[in-house]
Amino acid sequence: MEQRTLCQGEENAMSGPMQSFGRFLERIEKVQMAFCMVAIAVIAVVVSSEIILRNLLGITWIWTLELCALLTVWVGFLGASVVYRRKGHIGIEALVRLFPRNVQRTVNVSMYLVISAAFAVLIGKAATLMILQAGQEIVSLGIPRSFLSLPIVLGMGLMFITSIYLLLEEFLNSNAIDSESKAGGPGDYDESY
Repeated sequence: MEQRTLCQGEENAMSGPMQSFGRFLERIEKVQMAFCMVAIAVIAVVVSSEIILRNLLGITWIWTLELCALLTVWVGFLGASVVYRRKGHIGIEALVRLFPRNVQRTVNVSMYLVISAAFAVLIGKAATLMILQAGQEIVSLGIPRSFLSLPIVLGMGLMFITSIYLLLEEFLNSNAIDSESKAGGPGDYDESY
């Protein structure tokens, strides 16, 4: 993950509640990463055990496919949330970087607003799906089918929170840079992600 260096105005804008918000997101990310690593290890062990038992002893576990599918969904959505927080998804920023800084900031703020709105809609749709699946069961695991939709709600919820954080960060950084440039400060704005 490429780290941004903050200029003096950005450091002041990022103090207090925003730093706490950022630390909160970092802690959540560590929990997500730990869960994803454990889930991938469980998938590897279960699939390997299933193959060995089936080929050597003729024993087949009926629950392995559903467990691996469930864990894959969880890893996919929680992992996507981590990648989004780290700004690791593919983005096309070459065109935006050709514009002046104020246009770049406007594009970034607009982008985070649209993304936040999309995540809010997706959270609502996934929550509806969870409610519909609550009465159904994954028979081989004996758990509600809504456990397949829960990672969608959690992943989209975490990405929504991250979008709000990035939106606030962009807004506060642009205000700090604007006030610094009016005061005759350096005002260097480099959005490198």
